[in-house]
Amino acid sequence: MLRGCLIVAFLLLTLPAFAQNDCYECHGEPDFMRETESGEEESLFVSDSTFSNSVHGDFECIDCHIDAVGDPHPDRLGTVNCSLCHDDAQAEFALSLHGQKFMAGDSCAPTCSSCHGKHDIKSSSDNSSRTFSINLPNTCGECHGKDGPICLDEVGVASPVENFEKGVHGQALLAGNDEAASCDDCHGSHLLLPRGNPQSKIFQQNISKTCSPCHEDIVREYDNSSHGKALARGQFDAPTCITCHGEHNIYSPSDENAPTNPIHIANQTCKPCHGSPKLNEKYGLLADPTSSYENSYHGLASARGSKVAANCTSCHGIHNILGSSDPQSSISPGNLKETCGQCHPNATEEFTRSYVHAKTGSLDDAISQLIAKIYKWLIVIVIGGMVLHNFIIWLSYVRKKYRAMQQESVIIRFDRHWVIQHVATFISFTTLVVTGFALKFPNAGWVQVLMDLGLTEPVRSVLHRIAAVVLIAAAIYQWVFLLFMKKWKGELQSLLPDFTDVREFLQHMAYHLGLRAERPDFARYSYIEKAEFWALIWGNIVMMLTGLVLWFPTVALSLFPSWTWLIKVSETVHYYEAWLAALAILLYHMFFAIFHPEDYPINLAGFTGKITEDEAKERFPRWYRKMMEEKRPPVE
Repeated sequence: MLRGCLIVAFLLLTLPAFAQNDCYECHGEPDFMRETESGEEESLFVSDSTFSNSVHGDFECIDCHIDAVGDPHPDRLGTVNCSLCHDDAQAEFALSLHGQKFMAGDSCAPTCSSCHGKHDIKSSSDNSSRTFSINLPNTCGECHGKDGPICLDEVGVASPVENFEKGVHGQALLAGNDEAASCDDCHGSHLLLPRGNPQSKIFQQNISKTCSPCHEDIVREYDNSSHGKALARGQFDAPTCITCHGEHNIYSPSDENAPTNPIHIANQTCKPCHGSPKLNEKYGLLADPTSSYENSYHGLASARGSKVAANCTSCHGIHNILGSSDPQSSISPGNLKETCGQCHPNATEEFTRSYVHAKTGSLDDAISQLIAKIYKWLIVIVIGGMVLHNFIIWLSYVRKKYRAMQQESVIIRFDRHWVIQHVATFISFTTLVVTGFALKFPNAGWVQVLMDLGLTEPVRSVLHRIAAVVLIAAAIYQWVFLLFMKKWKGELQSLLPDFTDVREFLQHMAYHLGLRAERPDFARYSYIEKAEFWALIWGNIVMMLTGLVLWFPTVALSLFPSWTWLIKVSETVHYYEAWLAALAILLYHMFFAIFHPEDYPINLAGFTGKITEDEAKERFPRWYRKMMEEKRPPVE
């Protein structure tokens, strides 16, 4: 610093006198411009009042623009050398990430004026300064904001400034608290070093030290904890402040967006480390303590949003986490009664020993695993046996209904081609639903049972594709007969919806609500069959198109190269259309096929193509009368 000031003093004594006012004769004019080397116009206007109110207001222009001598001075002046006075800051800047990029010729690298300004430089303690703590996010945001030139690959995190402003530190600054942490408190100012540099304020082992000026007591607890000691030993798997709290978007634990909020502690904060088999094995920890917590009452209640259910920190502590062998630990055997007593005032030592994470290979874990296996097979055998028992009974009633139908006059409602198409669609659709949802929900209990029975992923994948081919073939088969088979002439037209369906729907509802004495005069197909038919057509088209895209993605994108969204959108549509179709079949079609009181135990028309003459008269009277008028032989 002294050397720089002596140089400036020497220059002031040796350079010809040059009045400040002489500069304003040109630079004091608002329209004073020059053309840059790229051909654009650049303003050379300097406001007298702005400069006078800056920290350099008492300086002469030539104190900084030392080559602005002569009358007129050279057209192009050299870059101002701030190090003449600020050699200490310049030395730090040269070692920093910014300085290294600047010296490497990076056009995006900041200079002194990028952060401090030019003729309007204010002290960092001045609330109008660009480097005042409250204003720093805006200053840094010029490069590191979402519209800044510095990309994700260079800083390693997305939208750091915007995320910072969402967090407690940024919100405090926006509220006018100039003592809240700002960018330079964590990253430094001139000596801003990359994260991987051991001298950096954001180097992993230095994070707690960086946080300590504001959080001294908390940092002291952390440094003495298992996590802090492990990190001090160089175990970089150990968490530090930002591992749990986040980096820029640090939220208060009371904020539901915070990973440290009680309902997120287990899943978002502790699980990334303690749910890792690799890390747990490496450090000799429990195999998966977070899963055992999530399956406990505490975990289940917390997942449902309980604010009082115990979470990881309730037992282990927050910053002062210690191993169970440490006498100071909240989970030390000698302290467990007190720890559990926070929620269970009558807790005994026996109680505290009964409610801990089960260690792999321990007696209680072995007993629990054995009981779980017994119950899984018990469920399969008992419930499976019940299903088989009831299926046999149900099947006997189906046989009785079929035999009874054979004794009555029956009408051919559907021919064998329609029956074949219906059966093929039923089998393929059911297979697609089971194999499709088995992929989406691999951890579901029924999927695990199917896997034990041989439905491995290769088998599931092949079955799903075979069923898809059968479904497509059945759909094509149906449309060929609808459009070209003489026997089916007029069938498609009779399936088209019209205003009669609206009237008959209202009449049908009135009949079942007791507001009408007679059924509607339905033709061959009521609004119910029409709705199901066109829903089937719609569902088939959607599922086939999206399914083919997912089956042959490279072909799909080669046909539509600009539709980069096609795969993801097809995946979404395929999934939700599957839900829509499955629920429609289960809750609507199955009601009329099985559970309708007049059809139970099953409507055989879809499998035999026949209905009784009495059923035709009762349920489709207009169709029956038409056949009789045309003197077609309806009765077999």
